[in-house]
This record gives sequence, structure tokens and C-alpha cells, in this order.
Amino acid sequence: MSALLEVRGLVKHFTLRPRLFDRLLGRPVRVVRAVDGVDFSIGHGETLGLVGESGCGKSTVGRAVLRLVEPTAGTVTLDGQSIGALSGKEMRRARRGLQVVFQDPFASLNPRRTVGQAVAEPLVNFGTGSPGEVRTEVERLFRRVGLSAEKVDRYPHEFSGGQRQRIGIARALALRPKLIVLDEPVSALDVMVQAQVINLLMDLQEEFGLAYLFIAHDLAVVEHISARVAVMYLGRIVEIADRTRLFTRPRHPYTKSLLSAVPVADPDTASGRIVLRGDLPSPVDPPGGCRFRTRCPIAQPICAERDPPLADVDGGHRVACHFAAEGPLAAAAG
Repeated sequence: MSALLEVRGLVKHFTLRPRLFDRLLGRPVRVVRAVDGVDFSIGHGETLGLVGESGCGKSTVGRAVLRLVEPTAGTVTLDGQSIGALSGKEMRRARRGLQVVFQDPFASLNPRRTVGQAVAEPLVNFGTGSPGEVRTEVERLFRRVGLSAEKVDRYPHEFSGGQRQRIGIARALALRPKLIVLDEPVSALDVMVQAQVINLLMDLQEEFGLAYLFIAHDLAVVEHISARVAVMYLGRIVEIADRTRLFTRPRHPYTKSLLSAVPVADPDTASGRIVLRGDLPSPVDPPGGCRFRTRCPIAQPICAERDPPLADVDGGHRVACHFAAEGPLAAAAG
């Protein structure tokens, strides 16, 4: 499968405002290493799930891919074109192929404008037709996402959370993009509505050939919708593999701990929960070597000395762990 999106060495650091005593004592400026060297690709029509704890940098990756925040370093290539080097006008044209659905559907809609105006906005901005043609297209988009066309003149507060998220999806579809970044699109919805929205996204993907970067923390949802899954920890991807391999045979200790935390429906089944020791380190001062070593149940001295690369251990299953490969050392560490 050819790559639609290629992300290589993506870095995004945020500089913190110096504190008074830091300035007086001449201390160096502190930097939040939100994303610190991320590599992945997404094929045409593919869904890549991106998971991890809150604060690991998932949403920042999505925003950097969209250039809603400017990357500190690295390259983002969409359909063979590096978008990092594009000027304002060139990036505006490129945005037709790159859209987003945000986590909070209410916050992403202007309460002073009708939902029809919200969906029409990208069509108007790119001059896709006359007012009548735009209106017709907006009504068609509403029907396609499961909403009545008669509701286009209503305001956001008149809709439920699930309906507002459908409106956000309709707006993202308006320009027929190639890739949509879905930033926790169902986390604010109840379980029944989550299922409806996920099924809608999968139907739309099949119909329009869309590719998704699906950012979430709900592993059950990610397993259902994703073809491949990437696991992030403290600004870096620690494991990436196809869905079946990652969920049935995880290699990284952090991935194993995440999967062990998924609730089991049968109360008589032993959970096998892996409880990590310690707290999540600060992205301002991450540990040297392997970033997970301070909480890892199999950490060894080498973990503090060397940062493991994200290496292929089994035909496309990439893991950043010194003990990911099968063998005596891995068995002893486990």
C-alpha cells in the first residue's frame, strides 16, 4: 500500500515562560518536549490508531500534521508533497486534502452561526459554487451523515452531542479530503452514540476512500476501527503494528500494561492487570535512555544508558525496547 502521509522525525517543543527565580538565577529556558521524534506513515484509505496516556503528545502530533501548530523539526509529506515548506497560499490549497474532526463538537462550532453555515464555510472559502449550489451540497452532506436536511438552519445548541459530531464530520467531508485527523472524536459521547459515529466513519471511509489518523485513548474503539495502531509514551512512539499483532501479541511493556487495563466483561476471569510503578515523568525533564525505564517492570542497566530505536522485530512490527526481540535476554527480563 502506497503511503498517503509520511511523517519523519516530527518534533514539537513548547518553550515555557521563564519564572522569576529562573531569570534571577540565570537558569536555562525550560522546554516541554511534547513530541520528540515521531515516525509513521498512513496509506491511502487506511486508518492508523494513535493511543497513549493523557499528556503523551497524541493531539499535538495531529495538530502538527495539520500545521495548526508549526513543528519544531521533522517533515510531513502528504501525497508526495512536503507541507512544511509550503507558503501560506500553497498551504491553503493543500488543506483541501487535509481536514480535522475535533474532540468537543460543541466547542468546534460557532454558537452564533447556524450549523448549515458551519458546514458551508469551507465550500464558500474555496469558491466551489453559487449560493444555491452550496446550499444543495450542504443539505446532501447532512443527509449523508444521518441528519435531516431541514435542520441546516438550526443552531448548535439545538442538537445533541452525537448530532453535533455528525455535523463536524459533514464539515470535514465538504471538500472531499484525502486524510482526516480524528482527535478523540467519540470520547465525549455515550457508548451507543459512539458505536453509531464509528460505524458512520467506517462507511464514509469505504465510500470516499478516506484515510484516518484516529487519535484516542479507548483501546476497544481503536481496535474496532484501525488497521494499524501506534502507541505513544512521553512524546515518542514505542510500538507500532497491525491491529491483530498489537492486540494479541504486544511486545513493549507499556503496550502490555495498557492492554491489561482494558475491562474484562466476565467477572470470573482473572484480569492480569499490570500496575505500573511511579508517576508519569515530566515532558520538561524526561528520563535519559529509555523514557519508560522509570516505570518499566523489566528495566535493566542498559535502559538508562541507551535509548532504544523504534526497530522492526517481526515483519512490520516495530518496537522501541531493548528486550522486544524474542530470546534468552528477553525471557530473563520478563
